[in-house]
Amino acid sequence: MSALLLGLVAAAASSVPVDVTGKCPGADAVAAALQSALGKDVPARAGAAAVTDRGDRFSVSAAGQTRELADPARDCDERARAAAVFIALALNPPLAPAPPPVRDVPAPPPAAPVESARWLELAAAARLDGGGAAETPLAIGVELGAAAGWRWLGLAATAGILAPTETRYSSVTVRQQRFPLSLAITARRRLSPLFAISGAAGAALVPLTLRAQDIAGAPTSTRLDAGLRLALELHVHATGPLAPFVGLHAEIFPRAYELDADPLGQVGSTGGLWLGGSLGLSFEAMPRSSLRREPNQVSASL
Repeated sequence: MSALLLGLVAAAASSVPVDVTGKCPGADAVAAALQSALGKDVPARAGAAAVTDRGDRFSVSAAGQTRELADPARDCDERARAAAVFIALALNPPLAPAPPPVRDVPAPPPAAPVESARWLELAAAARLDGGGAAETPLAIGVELGAAAGWRWLGLAATAGILAPTETRYSSVTVRQQRFPLSLAITARRRLSPLFAISGAAGAALVPLTLRAQDIAGAPTSTRLDAGLRLALELHVHATGPLAPFVGLHAEIFPRAYELDADPLGQVGSTGGLWLGGSLGLSFEAMPRSSLRREPNQVSASL
């Protein structure tokens, strides 16, 4: 059987028409190589293909794709194999692997509060004080405070002013006004995310003015009560850095001032124990805790 007949048989077996122009590669070599590349599985989209000899180069076209290859050595068998591989891939391209399935992964839990070591707090409050003696009236006023510390321990300072009060001693009325100051060590503890409690113990320094109202020409005298201050506060952390609070305090003065009024002599004393309460609002200028990221939805591939 002639070589031409063998080429025609191979081309027919491939079931893919190939238009070969030129002698290198020949039609029979292209058909045989294409039959080997495709086997028995002829793609449904099979159509006409073309191979053209261009001297030191050759071109291959199939399924709308064209490629020109250089071959100065004119290796016809290699040209046939290269053309068959190109045509087979163009007519029956490899399938891309399916993408992996995607599933939702539960979001991680929110980060726990990160406690800051340093803190700074400012406060303003209304204050109500009363002396331990029954005849001493209540005095209302205002108080400013500041506290700073490291972790649970710190220093607290307060400064206030109370409205003047008048106390009746025998036949003499004494007008008294107090300006309470304090410096104390404070300790704080969180009872829950909403409530915190703090206690303080330190020095109380209270300048005060005294004047006998019923004695004509009686001068106003200034004194300084020095003693011990104990305080307890409950804070409600419900609105970010602002926290309303209620507090109780006691001021103890070992040496109370004796009140002398000429010509009556001693008529009373300033009192060695003062009790009071406060109601106000604190502001965390340097918050002790903060939250990091919020939970979010993420995806992952299996």
